[in-house]
Amino acid sequence: MTLQNASQNSSSRRQQPVQCFSVTGAADPGLMPRIMELWAKRGLVPDRWHGGRAGPGGCDVYIDIETSELDHGQATQIAAAMRCMFGVSQVLFSEKRFSEFA
Repeated sequence: MTLQNASQNSSSRRQQPVQCFSVTGAADPGLMPRIMELWAKRGLVPDRWHGGRAGPGGCDVYIDIETSELDHGQATQIAAAMRCMFGVSQVLFSEKRFSEFA
């Protein structure tokens, strides 16, 4: 990949909205793989994934996920699927959009 191609790919990715998911649930060893499966079965890898233990005694887990590979409808479906998962207590979903003049 040339520098010009990398620059074009970077600028086209910046123009796409970034879907952000924030998931809170029980600190269960199977929760993260179940959530990652929603991307894997679509042949996707999130742009960013961060998680850890939270709450008193580490009894909860939080996961923050960012991706720019989904459209709004797909992202809404994934958020709804996460809300139905065993152990998930909360799913927040938002989109970041970038100004063309930034």
